[in-house]
Amino acid sequence: MGNNQIMVETMVKQRGRPARDSRSVEETRDVILQAALTLFSERGFEGVAVRDIAAKAGVEHSLVRYHFTDKATLWRAALRKLIDRMNEERAASWRATRGQPLIERFKQYLRDYVRYCAHHPEHARVMVHETVGDSDRTAWIADEIVRPQHRAGRKTLTMLMDEGHLPRMEPRHLIYMIAAAAQAPFTLAGEVRHAYGVDTSTDAEIEAHAAALIATFLRE
Repeated sequence: MGNNQIMVETMVKQRGRPARDSRSVEETRDVILQAALTLFSERGFEGVAVRDIAAKAGVEHSLVRYHFTDKATLWRAALRKLIDRMNEERAASWRATRGQPLIERFKQYLRDYVRYCAHHPEHARVMVHETVGDSDRTAWIADEIVRPQHRAGRKTLTMLMDEGHLPRMEPRHLIYMIAAAAQAPFTLAGEVRHAYGVDTSTDAEIEAHAAALIATFLRE
């Protein structure tokens, strides 16, 4: 057994369980990251303490510090996990439609993106918490996430405009409109439930929203 695993087993203490834990170092790290994402999406960076994350993950506060040093490091690692997951799903969607016309590939991408938004509403919530203001975290998101993502998207949107499938405009406007439209009912799931009596997490609602998004933006 490696030294890191010994340290984890010594330091981990789940509620109602002894200090020894059977999870691997990577599993423990993932549990901490998911707990951090959940809390950051609910309260924002300033509203969460490292001890809150440790309690949510069911581990000792010192174990969180061992893996991530401080809250800012943990926040960046949590957002990296979020973006890596989205990029993996996006790449898989794009690979699956290789060889098809661009408009058909983009339709499938939108369907998959809506499903991603439905399954991971914490993504939009944590981004909104940190980008409505202006801080070092906002700048980090712009540099590390937004610019690379938008750079790739602009090329595809411009090609679709050239083919007549999207209205001609600065691609930035379309990027934000499509993202907002895809995310809204899942980010605001509680509002939709109380206002319309609809559970946005059902497959039927997810597929209906994807179809509405495609019909709204794309021209055949």
